[in-house]
Amino acid sequence: MSAEAIELRKARQRFAALGGAEWLLSSNGAETFVEARNGLDTVVVTHFDKAATPEEIDFFANAPHMIGLLLRLVDRAIKAANQSSGGRATPVQGKSVNYAAEAAMKCGEAAFLVFLEQCHGLERPLTDDKAAQKLRSLLRITSRKELNNDAAAAERWRSLRAAYEAWRKAGN
Repeated sequence: MSAEAIELRKARQRFAALGGAEWLLSSNGAETFVEARNGLDTVVVTHFDKAATPEEIDFFANAPHMIGLLLRLVDRAIKAANQSSGGRATPVQGKSVNYAAEAAMKCGEAAFLVFLEQCHGLERPLTDDKAAQKLRSLLRITSRKELNNDAAAAERWRSLRAAYEAWRKAGN
């Protein structure tokens, strides 16, 4: 997982930890502060120094709303990117994707072997050959070459690959 993906995950966790509380800019005449309201509970989150600018106060008071908006925009962008690419690599300069080679490489990845074990019952010891056999069974093919020639088999491979990527992104 990239450093940016880790930071994005942390941002999501921090945002979720707020529990959907509504942040309100408040004043009692003597000072300006932000309150978090969650149901009937209200908690003062922070008090502002008299030297704080209106822009700084506004930015801080609206931070949860802005973070929520940005996370929704990121989610929409990710979804749009996945839909436009069909969840697969885009061929370069008119060359077709070699799913057979891609599947062979995945069968050599330790994380993919663990995915097959945890999600599809691959038995130990985890070997490339056992992974290839499990892959052929899952995809209902007799040879990985079929992934390049059979559209339905290719779609099954893309679906399995997407499940694997989701499994990895979930921290497995």
